[in-house]
Parts: sequence; structure tokens; C-alpha cells
Amino acid sequence: MTLFNSRNPIHRSPLGAVADGTRVHFKITLPRNMQCSASYLLVQHPDNRIECLDMFWCGMNGNDHEWWECHFTPQETGLYFYHFELRTARGRSVLKKDLGGEARAGAREDWQLTVYDGAYKTPDWLAGGILYQIFPDRFASSGKTKKNVPDDRTLHENWLDQPDWRPNAQGIVTNSDFFGGDLKGIEEKLDYLASLGVTCIYLNPIFESHSNHRYDTASYEKIDPLLGDEEDFRSLCAAAKARNIHVLLDGVFNHTGSDSIYFNREGRYGDGGAYRSQSSPYYPWYSFRSWPNDYECWWNFITLPNVREENPAYDNYINGEDGIIRHWLEAGASGWRLDVADELPDEFLDNLRACVKKFDEEKIVIGEVWEDASNKISYGHLRRYLQGSELDSAMDYPFRDMVIGFLMGYKNAYQAAEDIETLRENYPREALACALNLLSSHDRPRIISVLGGGPDESQLPESERSKWRLDDNSMGLAKSRFWLATLMQMTFPGVPSIYYGDEYGLEGLTDPGNRRTLPTKDQLHDFDTLAILKNASAVRRALPFMVDGEIKAFALNDDVLAYTRTGKDGEAATVIINRSLRNSHCVTIPALGECASDVISGHECEIHNGTVTLDLYPLGSSIIYHHAEKRLQEPLDHGAGVVCHITSVPTDDDKPGTIGAPTRRFIDHLAAMGMRYWQVLPVNPTDFFRSPYAGPSAFAGNIDLLPESHEELAADFVTWKARGGEDADPLYTAFKHRNADWLEKYCVYMAVKKHFEGLSRHDWPADVARYNEHLIDDKRFHDEAELQAYMQYRFDLAWCELMNYAHKKGIEVIGDIPMYVSDDSADAWSEPENFWLSDTGKAIEISGAPPDNFAPEGQVWGNPTFRWDHMKKNGYSWWMDRLRRAFSLYDRVRLDHFLGFHSYFSIPAGKACADGRWLAGPGKDLFQTAYDELGPLNFIAEDLGYLTPGVRAMASTCGFPGMDVLEFSDYDVRNGVHPTPGKILYTSTHDTSTLAGWCTHSFAGGDEPSGIALASELMGDALASDAPLVMMPLQDVLGLGDDARMNVPGVATGNWTWQAQEADVAAAEEKTAKLLRSTHRFWGEA
Repeated sequence: MTLFNSRNPIHRSPLGAVADGTRVHFKITLPRNMQCSASYLLVQHPDNRIECLDMFWCGMNGNDHEWWECHFTPQETGLYFYHFELRTARGRSVLKKDLGGEARAGAREDWQLTVYDGAYKTPDWLAGGILYQIFPDRFASSGKTKKNVPDDRTLHENWLDQPDWRPNAQGIVTNSDFFGGDLKGIEEKLDYLASLGVTCIYLNPIFESHSNHRYDTASYEKIDPLLGDEEDFRSLCAAAKARNIHVLLDGVFNHTGSDSIYFNREGRYGDGGAYRSQSSPYYPWYSFRSWPNDYECWWNFITLPNVREENPAYDNYINGEDGIIRHWLEAGASGWRLDVADELPDEFLDNLRACVKKFDEEKIVIGEVWEDASNKISYGHLRRYLQGSELDSAMDYPFRDMVIGFLMGYKNAYQAAEDIETLRENYPREALACALNLLSSHDRPRIISVLGGGPDESQLPESERSKWRLDDNSMGLAKSRFWLATLMQMTFPGVPSIYYGDEYGLEGLTDPGNRRTLPTKDQLHDFDTLAILKNASAVRRALPFMVDGEIKAFALNDDVLAYTRTGKDGEAATVIINRSLRNSHCVTIPALGECASDVISGHECEIHNGTVTLDLYPLGSSIIYHHAEKRLQEPLDHGAGVVCHITSVPTDDDKPGTIGAPTRRFIDHLAAMGMRYWQVLPVNPTDFFRSPYAGPSAFAGNIDLLPESHEELAADFVTWKARGGEDADPLYTAFKHRNADWLEKYCVYMAVKKHFEGLSRHDWPADVARYNEHLIDDKRFHDEAELQAYMQYRFDLAWCELMNYAHKKGIEVIGDIPMYVSDDSADAWSEPENFWLSDTGKAIEISGAPPDNFAPEGQVWGNPTFRWDHMKKNGYSWWMDRLRRAFSLYDRVRLDHFLGFHSYFSIPAGKACADGRWLAGPGKDLFQTAYDELGPLNFIAEDLGYLTPGVRAMASTCGFPGMDVLEFSDYDVRNGVHPTPGKILYTSTHDTSTLAGWCTHSFAGGDEPSGIALASELMGDALASDAPLVMMPLQDVLGLGDDARMNVPGVATGNWTWQAQEADVAAAEEKTAKLLRSTHRFWGEA
């Protein structure tokens, strides 16, 4: 039995680092046969004082063990170390820390208790984001002409040249070759960075310096002229802020350059500087052993003279009211990354952080610390980085060492789990949340080269190091490991830190190989690692508790590492990594919920005796999402249904179907067949091409679906008005009240459009270019707007009658809402702030699809995309109104283009598809908001297409049933139908071939009778399958081929016109009912 484990809340509570003044409970269990007569907790305080606390016997732990406990309340910040001492019948015994945090007699290490300032708080914006590190000279060049550039700099003419590593005449490598990357180049790539989900840019030094790395600062007050000027920096920060991206600067305050205004050894800055004059105001900043040539410098690099940070003038120059820190924060920076924090004195760090926080509590200070920053000893001094007064957090090199060590076989899974648990135990939660989890940096080899088995570069000539590359086989292995490394990076506490170019698999050992230029888009040909990065980061977005949840790591064997992330509400997922190159592993983990799903494969997992067992292939991974069976969704009934739009319902006059007698008769047929559901396409107004998925409103009903003509409705309106109108019709008043959020806006929009003879809203005069509440009173529009409102009222009455009739017959109606709205719509006109529109109402960003094998040029849909950032701030009020409206119309709602809520393809207006990029949608946050406001959600997710792990994760957390379409099956359906668990099985859809049409051209060689026969068999197999619900387009029920197809995507004409014949539907009634009874799907009899 475990005597004590510092990571178990039974033994120590609270766990991990604690705030000062927190009462910590310690509890050990001892064998009775040990005959313990006294036990003590010995605590070493930060001042090395030892405190001995008596522990008290507090009861039995079973029959053979007993409990001893005590409490300790640390009053001051610092590191405390503790162990236990026992008096037993065998003498004195000491319990200290062993592997896994467990106690063992004979162990040598004390446990660490980190105590931090209770007021310690780090900015939330960094904790929830992704950081991107840029080496400014090598990232992107704007081509802008540079001013005041020193003549002694070598500028490469070819952006793809290899960086130089050549000593000068004195044998010194000066890093004086430049490529011309600049701040404007970075600004031009902000949209690209936003598409990666980047929320913070960390810039390696940008101040005037005379090397390309710029860690030898020449002036803290100026931007290096090759990079631009202060105006360019302010512009970058402002443009980044507009995209919710912060900018983090690199502060090099332990040393300056010898070639600087402060030191001036090279004489570039006239007669001033500490090297040239002992009367220089900068002279006291430096430590001369013998002036001028013998001075302290960083690691004996004479080009990097150390400064005396304790010098008041220097401290004030950096940290004062008018100092460097404040100046660049005011210019737009969001914080500082401090170079070589180990060599900055505590008092200087205290002053620097105080300066930053006084300016703005939301600004951040990150330190470069290569080891565990909670207990780092530098120059014999135990540092207090993470106790609340010095740093917000640090670069997480221990994370990098753990990932590489585990994946490359330098340490096993048990050791990796211990590394994770040690960080969790030692770091304050605030600090761990902001730790920069890097895999590469300007100081370390690039991760792809490491994972591919890069060489010991000490064995390579310096001239060859920047040229070394992986061979094809090694690159393939590196990519497989890169997925695992990136998955760990994106699911670990802290901030994923991407080094520029890692997303494209850029190779490189150490400097200069790891500082190559980032190829331009047309120079890139391999996008595997970019897809890997996006897929891994998508999981992080879809499972928000990967950001702020607790972590518990454990090993399943030497090769398989696992850790569980748990959110505040108990939501949890277990990440499992198999690092073996050759061996598959069958592993078992605890089930932490009623159900479990693998969000990487998309498979539902079986739970046996409270555990989940799964097979991991070599270099395989899984994320097991533990969840309740019911999440945000409202469960569907078992059975079957028909997909048929209202216009396709048969009529006696062969005109398109309408709400009324034709649809009631159709409902009678559905009930006689035994159907539970009737799915219709959107019932909103349509566009010129009659597409239900495009039109002037996402809220209004389609008046063309009423049996009355517009002229008849207008006449009825006149009569209704004559009889008192609204004053005499309380149902109308109630209708207006229920739909106040959209009704007037839509009606005025339609009135304005009619007044200007159908012109696009973009061609309307300025006084009506945007909705305002006074337009309803404008005599040009008032009467028509009232008529439009009356027609919407009539639609509402007719629709309610239809729904009531369907419900009496046991039929529920499934509706459909498109993802986007039309550009020329009441929605974009009346609430432009919800969409990416300019001040004049023109689309800035539009929807579409990227180029692929089916559409080499891509697809431009033209709908304005949503301003999700704005919508989130107001609680997605527009979407809440839209969903509330949908639920008032339908029993259940199909969400078209469900993938777009996770990531959507956005194209700058006027540009080609190739210029588009994937951007993050609202994810579960939208649906959680809807659930909180509207209750359980009756959604069906149209999740057709390529499902990334991120989309699967979002679907798993929401629980909405997806769509499984026979035509898209990845197996031969002729050998049996095997539905995907948790999905609705569709025999076809309105956008695909009919089932008979598909069978004819895919399996029957064009022979239609054979195709129809096979389709009939497949429909029987589908209904006999274990799918909870089978939905069949009416064409499939009738056995019709592609002549009856509803829509061919990408074809503008000839769609949305198919209509069934009454005789065909009546003839299919008995046969279909028999089939549903035989498969136990007949509603009311199953």
C-alpha cells in the first residue's frame, strides 16, 4: 500500500503549488506492524529554517494500516521542502520522495512545495492562445526600401540562399549577412498567421544591432533600419490587434553589443560610449577589469559586454517611468520575453515586472529558462521566478526535452510521465498555463530534423551544418513523429509555441541552419506538416479543457504514454501516444464517463467493466473523449423518415407543392407508410434560381409555398385591414411580438427592394444603404412593409396548421438551415456588424471552398462570412434568434455545412480561391451558448466531407447525430450495410444521385433496371441495419433514377424542380409499410 503520494489528494490537499496562507493537509498511512509511536512532518523553509510538525493518529485504514495527519500553513512565498520522520519499534525511519511522488524509506529527495503570492495572476489572452516565434530577418520581406542601413552589412540577393557561417578577417563569426525580412513583411502575413490560430507573435530582437540575430543591441530606442522604423512597429501592432494577435518583444537586458551607442568599441557612434570614455554616462553600466579592453562579457564573447543591472541609472533607463519597457509597451507591444533570465538579478526582475504591470496588468513577462523554472539555481542562487513578483511564466524547455526524449527513445513512458507530473506539481497553475511549450527555437535544432534522426553536428564541418538535410525515408519518419509531438504540444497545459517554418517542415540544425528563410508560398511544395499542425491545433480548439483543464500523466508500458485532461465541469479526454516504430500495443485505460469516443479515428469505443481497451499501431495515437450519452443533443426516435421538399409534394394540377391540402395528403401517405420523420429543405425565401439555400432572409418564410398567389394575398390584406387589421386580430399581434427581432427589418428590406425595382442593396441610395428604425415610417415603404408583414403572418398560420396536422398523425418535421446568408439579404443589410462587410456594406471576406481534385480552381460561394469575434462578444445573439426561429418552425433542425462551425474557408473579396484560408469557427462555444439559452438541441449535423480530428472532437462534445450516406461509404455496400454508430443513415441526399441512379452508374454499368433492383435491395438492407434512424429521399422510396435528382451542386440551372406524382406515392404506400414493419421501424408498432 502507498504510504504517501504527493500527487494524491487523499495524501496531500490541495495538490501542487499553493498560494501563501493556504492550509495544506498532509496524511500518511502506515502498517500497524510498524508500531509507529510518533510521526513528524519536517519542513525546510525558504530561509533554510527547519520546522518540525507533530502528526496525529486519526484512525484505521482497513485492518492493517493506520492514518496519521497534520496541517501546515506557509505564510511566505518561496520553496519549501518536506519529508516525514517516524518513531517505530524498529527505531527512527525517514520517508522521502521516490518515483511517482510516492514515499519510500531510503529515498533521498525531499518533496517540493511551491508557495506563490496569492495575488499572482497571469493574462488570460496568452493562456488560451497559440504563440508563433519569428526570426525577423528570415520570415518575410515586404520589398520596402530601407533607409539608413549601415554599409558594412551583406544583403543576400536570393531569398533562398543558405545563411552564411564564415569568420571575418579576425576569425570571428559576426552573423553579418542579412536577407531583408522586415516588420512590414510580417504585417503582410498576419492573415496567414491568423489562419494558423496564432494569437501572439514573439519577435526575436528587433532593435538596432549589427548582427542578423540582433542579440547585440546597439540602441534600445530604435528599430533596426533593415526591419523598418517605429512607425512600422506601431502599424504592425495595430494590424495584429485588429486580428486579435498580440506582439511579444525580446528583451536583451543582460548585455548590449560592443558595437552600440552605449559601449562603442568599434567607434561607429563617434567618441561616446563606455569603451571610449570613462566620463560617458554609460561607463558605470559596465564592469571593466582594466579599461578599456578587459571587461566582463557574456560567456566571453567580447562583442557582448555585460551590463551591471543593479546600476540605478541602467535600471531606470530600462524600468523607469520613461524607460525602454514602457516606451515599447505604449507603442503596442503586449509584453516581453527576457533573454537569459538566469543572468538578470532578482531585484531587476522585480522592478521590470512591476513596471510592466503598472502600465497594464494584461501585459506579460516571460523568461528564458532552460530548466524547471520553479526551482532553478543559477550561479549558486535559488531563483524565485514563478512566485509572483518576477515572471509570469517561462519558456518550457522541460516540455521539449520530455517530448523529444520520449519519442526518440532517450527515456521511457514512465520517465516521461514523471517529467509531466513534476511540472504539474512544481509550477503554479497560472505559470503552467502561460508556459511556452516549444519544440524548436532559434537556439535549438528544428524539430523535424531532430525527429528524423539528425546527426551529432559536432561531427559535421561548420560549413556543412546549414546544408544538412534529411533523406526521404527519414523525412517520412519525422512527419509521423511530428504528428505525435504536435498532438502533445496542443493537448498539454501551457501555450503551444511554433517556431516559424516548423509548420512547413523546415529543416535545420543549430545556428545558422535553424535560421533559414521561410520560403514564399509559390516556393513550397510539401504541406504535410502544415496539415498536421492544423489538425492538432483543431483538437485543442474543439476541446477547450485542453487549455485550462487539469492533467494527470501515467505510463501504460515503456512505449505508451498517456495523460488525462479534465475540465472544471468534469469533461475529460485521455491522450495516448505509442512511440514504438515497430510494435502495436493493446492498452486499457479507465472509462471516465458513460460513453467514450476516439476523436482521432471517429470510432465509438466499447466500455467493459469500467475500462476502454484499444489497439495502437506503431507511432499511433488516440484521444479518448469520455462523455455522458446525452450531451447537448435531444435524442432522436428509432425509426425511418422521408426527405422531400414541399415543392416536390404531388399536386392535382402539377404545380409545385404548397402548404395546405397537398401537404396534408402527403402526410397521410407518410403516416400510412409508418414514417416517423418528414425532412424538408429550408422554407425561407429563395433566390432567382429557386435554391432553398440562398435567399433574402435567414428568418422569413417563403410566401411562394402558400397556395394563394401574391395577388390573392394582397387582396386578403386589404380586406383584413378593412375589418380592423392588427387591432382586431390578437393572433397577429402575438405573431409580431414573437418575431420582433427580424420581422420589421425583413419587411422594410423587401419594401425598399420593390421600390427600387429589385436592385441589389449595393445599388440603393445612401439614405437606405443600411437599415434604420425610422424607415418603417417612410411613406415610400410603409404600405409595402405592412403587406410583407401580413404575408409572413399568413405563412406562419399555414405552417402552424401543417405542423399540428403532422403531429396528430405522429409525424415530426425536420427542417434545415443553411450555414451562410446571402450578400443581398435583409440580414446583411440590417445587421452588417455580424458579417465581414466594409463601412459601405461591401463584402470583405466571402465563403467558398479551396481548390481540390473535384474543383481545381476552388469554389467561390460569395456569401459574406461571419464576424465570429463580434458575435461571441454579444452572446451570439443573432444566432440565438435564428435558432429560436428554426425551433419555432421545425421539430428538429439539420445544420447544413456543420464543418464550417469548426473551421471555414474564407476568401478575401475579389481574390481567387487560392488566396483563401481556413479560419476558426466558434466551435462548441456557439452550441453550448444555445444549450444554456434554449435547452437540449434537436440538431442533426450535416458532417459530410473530410472530417478532421478537430471536427470529430467538436461533434463528440456536442453529441449531435451526423449523417452517414450510402454513396459515401468506404466499403462495398453490396456486401452488407454497416452504419457508423451514432449517425443517421441516409440512402441518398438532395445533393447526390438518387440511390437508384448511383447504383446504376456505379454498379450496374449504366443498366437502369439492374440499378433500380440493387437500390431496392440496399434500401431493405439499410432499414434492416442497426442504424437508429434511416432517412430516405422520396425518390429512393419510389425507386427513381437520376432523372429525378433534386440538385446538382455547381450547376446553376435545372435544379429544385423535381416533383412526385400522386399515383406513384400512393402505389408505394403499402410496399413501404410492409418493409418498415418487417424491419421493426413502423412508427407506433416498433
